[in-house]
Amino acid sequence: MKNLLFLLLFIGSIACGQTKFTVYFDTDSHQLTISELNRFDDFFRNKNVKFIKLVGYCDARASNVYNDSLSLRRTEFIYQLIEKTTNQKVTEMVGQGEKFQQDPTLALNRKVDIFYTEIPSEEPVKVVPRSLNFQVSNAKVGDKLILKNLYFYNRSGILRPESKPVVEELLAIMRANPKLKIEIQGHICCQLGTDEEDTAKTRAITVYNYLIDNRINKSRLSYTSFGSSKPIHPIPEKTEEERNANRRVEIQIIEN
Repeated sequence: MKNLLFLLLFIGSIACGQTKFTVYFDTDSHQLTISELNRFDDFFRNKNVKFIKLVGYCDARASNVYNDSLSLRRTEFIYQLIEKTTNQKVTEMVGQGEKFQQDPTLALNRKVDIFYTEIPSEEPVKVVPRSLNFQVSNAKVGDKLILKNLYFYNRSGILRPESKPVVEELLAIMRANPKLKIEIQGHICCQLGTDEEDTAKTRAITVYNYLIDNRINKSRLSYTSFGSSKPIHPIPEKTEEERNANRRVEIQIIEN
């Protein structure tokens, strides 16, 4: 009998074709952390999907009315995230509040379930990377963001021409958010120990000076170098891709 029930459930799930992905929220927050945003992006990257339904939940530590409202705001945040990144509009959103079987681990109750179906496609899915502006707008104090596609000439602080849109976007963000304060952090690849040529620091200063030269107040900016002490991939790197990931400039949100 159990085997028959399992088979019926399995067949029903195939017929329905829906799959679920869950994201989690901090206490009393309706916005995802950077790590959860990245997990969402990593999971759906290169997937061709249609989003069906969002169901938001809360732990049971506040009133029913408050939790109903917070769970709905969580679904609305995910709705906007999906709309911005995929241009899709989810047709059904539910704020379940605390009205479900609560998990003993409170953090697992602060969530949104994302129901979707995968669409077979013979053509590769076009990936639209999140803009720096989107990442900053969803960042909290202490978060670090990589300035992607920021390239320098070898062993120097001179920006390559293709890097101009990156610093221009950062400048526009600083102008649009007058309370935003950041620390610019330089990193290098390939060598353990001291950054004898101060390449990482020089590159951080390049970004710093660009913002200063374009009238961003010094009180909103600082810079530092970590050399090769905080690599994303272990040194020595195995591929050029890993080396490129380690030689980077990040910004840390100091105040927003």
